Amino acid sequence: MDRNSLIGLTLIFLILIGFAYVNQPSQADLEAAKRQQDSLSLVRYKNDSLVLATQAQQVKPQTSNLIAVDTNAIANSFGVFAAFANGNEQLLTLENEQLKIGVLNKGGRIAYVELKQYKRADGSPLVLTDVKESEFSYGFATRDAKAISTKDLFFTPVISEGGKKLSMQVKLSEGKMIEHVFSLNQNQNLVDFKINLIGMNDVIAVNTSYLDLIWNQNLLQQEKTHEAEEKTSTVYYRYANDEPDYLNETKAGKEELKTAVNWISYKQQYFNSSLIANQNFENAVVESKLDERKKYVKVLSSNIGLAYGHEVNTTYPLQFYFGPNSYKELKSLDIELDNIVPMGWGIFGWVNKALTVNVFYFLGQYLSNFGLIILLLTVIVKTILFPLVYRSYMSSAKMRVLKPEIDEIKEKYGNDMAKQQQENMKIYRKAGVNPLGGCVPVLLQMPILIAMFQFFPSAFDLRQKAFLWSNDLSSYDSILNLGFSIPFYGDHVSLFTILMTVSTIIYTIYNNQMTGVTGQMKIISYIMPIAFLGFFNNYASGLTYYYFLSNLFTIGQQLLIRAFVDEKALHAQIQENKKKPVTKSKFQQKLEDMARKRGYDPDKLGK
Repeated sequence: MDRNSLIGLTLIFLILIGFAYVNQPSQADLEAAKRQQDSLSLVRYKNDSLVLATQAQQVKPQTSNLIAVDTNAIANSFGVFAAFANGNEQLLTLENEQLKIGVLNKGGRIAYVELKQYKRADGSPLVLTDVKESEFSYGFATRDAKAISTKDLFFTPVISEGGKKLSMQVKLSEGKMIEHVFSLNQNQNLVDFKINLIGMNDVIAVNTSYLDLIWNQNLLQQEKTHEAEEKTSTVYYRYANDEPDYLNETKAGKEELKTAVNWISYKQQYFNSSLIANQNFENAVVESKLDERKKYVKVLSSNIGLAYGHEVNTTYPLQFYFGPNSYKELKSLDIELDNIVPMGWGIFGWVNKALTVNVFYFLGQYLSNFGLIILLLTVIVKTILFPLVYRSYMSSAKMRVLKPEIDEIKEKYGNDMAKQQQENMKIYRKAGVNPLGGCVPVLLQMPILIAMFQFFPSAFDLRQKAFLWSNDLSSYDSILNLGFSIPFYGDHVSLFTILMTVSTIIYTIYNNQMTGVTGQMKIISYIMPIAFLGFFNNYASGLTYYYFLSNLFTIGQQLLIRAFVDEKALHAQIQENKKKPVTKSKFQQKLEDMARKRGYDPDKLGK
């Protein structure tokens, strides 16, 4: 890059900064925007909390509010369930240290879930699902040809075990009952849930082989940006004794699961709601839809088949998991639910599961500053990779000291590329230099760099953890809100991304000087960091902070090695190696033997 180009780029950058400064909002505008945001947060909090204001530990009939209904019409629609088709909606709560769940008597279902240990990005309570944003019901036909859905029935609550267990009942008569039983463990994100059909074999139609369980949920936004959360939310599922799978995260999708299913999970960026079957579901149809209005992150639904064999008493033991996408916590459930945490495929997943996660969580037990944890993680990774960096440097150094001889061959044979290559290989072989020795160590480091790219954006422990100017390491950091959007860049300036880009350019300059890269390859090597500036501007600041530290350590290691390597002594050693007889590898000897059998003399080739 010449001086004029450099001056031009500098002027463009200064103009952009000046434009952003001139057009930045005034202090009055900022205060007005803050008041508006605070008002919106308050309204949102009140809306989420409204349902809790009507909670009761027992149902109190309020007959004065009942609307007159046509009892004949109800009897015609509900048959023996007519007595349970009308009532007042009540929400009853169960709580432990992690969860607050609200069970609605209409439908006898979990209608409200709050994670007590966490907050939304705006500071309001983290509500995974709300009454109007979800549905959980199942239906069946009766022997008198009535189509019954539990969502239309009013259940009677029975609380036991000191408020830790809740039974919701539709009791037709003694020995005939639909019962939903909910119970919480003291310090877990699991809710035990049983569907008991007692004596219902005389009520449910004889041709019923399974019940249709409907589970719909409108995903509420929990994180800073709607777009990032939308791109990481979808339906995961696991066939019995098989690897988990999922619907495409970036578009709408639908899948018919024709064989037994172990669990279905509604996964968001950092949290999930999962339904787990102890005895597997018969089949299911799962679907993910985008919300064009952007009111919800996504709209997820499942139609699940519960096998029904007309026994006198039928029980479906299920569990709900409502909680964070914490790899270690999900791993402890031992049902492969941890697969909803994106660790990368193949070797990248192995690196994260074997190295990154364990180091990260080990350090997290002793340190609360996650910026420091990322720093220590970088030190550990770069220490492990140091032998590869050393080998790469030494290979490049050997190539540099041989460059005069390579240039002589190029001048001697001109445009005869084949002859040049033959003579170059002779020199490399005699000197004991591998021309790919500098590339292979670099390639071996790539899995770790890519693994980190997968790990940091999905690392739950970084969520809402502040460091320096970044108030959330799981999201982008911003030192300047532009007030307008630049294509391929965004509407803010991420300082960690700038630091990462600058350090990458410095390393590129240094590396190009060491390797003597020229022409188009040199230009491309400078274009890539600039492209990364836009690509990473909206990524997790924890990731760009790590890449920045990684660049600094790499430059430091290169300078340290250079200080201890005498290239003159290295050149003398190479000249001594040339005098020694060339030792052929077994593979090379085998190739030469095969050539001789075909009538070629390898020793004369290239002479």
